[in-house]
Amino acid sequence: MAYLIPSNTKCPLYLKTFHQFGRLVSAVDTLIDSPEMSRIHAIIEWVDNAWFIRDLSKNGVWLNNERISANSLYRLTLADHICFADQKNISFVVENLDEPRDALIPYAEATQDNEQAKAPIYLEHYHFLPSEKAPEIIVFYDIAEKSWFCENFAEATISKISDGELLQFSHSMWQLIKGANISEKETVAINGKTEQKPTFIFNISQDEELTELTLQNDTDSISCDIRSHHYLTALLARYRSHDCHKSLPEHLQGWRTIEQLTKDIGLSESHVNIQIHRARKQLADKLQALGLYAPLLIERRKGQVRFAATDYKIFKGQTLEVDSTQLAGIS
Repeated sequence: MAYLIPSNTKCPLYLKTFHQFGRLVSAVDTLIDSPEMSRIHAIIEWVDNAWFIRDLSKNGVWLNNERISANSLYRLTLADHICFADQKNISFVVENLDEPRDALIPYAEATQDNEQAKAPIYLEHYHFLPSEKAPEIIVFYDIAEKSWFCENFAEATISKISDGELLQFSHSMWQLIKGANISEKETVAINGKTEQKPTFIFNISQDEELTELTLQNDTDSISCDIRSHHYLTALLARYRSHDCHKSLPEHLQGWRTIEQLTKDIGLSESHVNIQIHRARKQLADKLQALGLYAPLLIERRKGQVRFAATDYKIFKGQTLEVDSTQLAGIS
């Protein structure tokens, strides 16, 4: 993630894909409250896999001590010196030119002293923070909503988080910077075939102690191995199939309370929540490693969860227990 170092602070200034500088509070990404600055003074943008600067101002932009032409793109290189309105106190050094990414960055006010700033947390769809063993919050990207969400683990509350919003965990304050636009990847399915939805195939041992999950479509098979959280996911798929047999409408199928899950699976509420998030994260990680994306595996609403997929099969031992394609005719 590219960043500049301002002349008046050691805090990195991380760049968005289209990053505006100026004194118009409602429009710019970096506010510079100075009479020499135009309302929108300059733009740094990511174009054709490189970073460029453009002058939109009256008082000019200097790149390496030379004034650049207005409304023209100038490619940035490492160690470039940028100066706005020929003011030495409004200057920056180009420190990093990596591609734009969404990230959580340490909140600027917490890094004004001489302490070394924490490294940014680059967001890759699903994160337990500060750690998977002791999560305080879970940050994840919902493809259907096209937004980042934050779940407070202790309170089990979920909220959408916007660009620039602050999050707190592990006694630290962090800010969401939406540097990248991943909308081009949001509809990608297995093997890039958006018309094909994967089928979730659960293989549960006869004694129900072991559960394996495999994702399949016409051309690919992705193993998610044997994991304890697959049993919880399979149980939610069973709930959905039971409701389908009852001819409940699709939007009502499969929803169960966390309390029922804790009773049926014999785990604490905290452990159930951990398993839900591990199931979601494993699927996201598996697909992301192949450059693929999918909606959340398990949906949540207040106090309830359900298995999100509509194409699934459940085998117990060698016997087919559920095939959702056969259930479709029932509902």
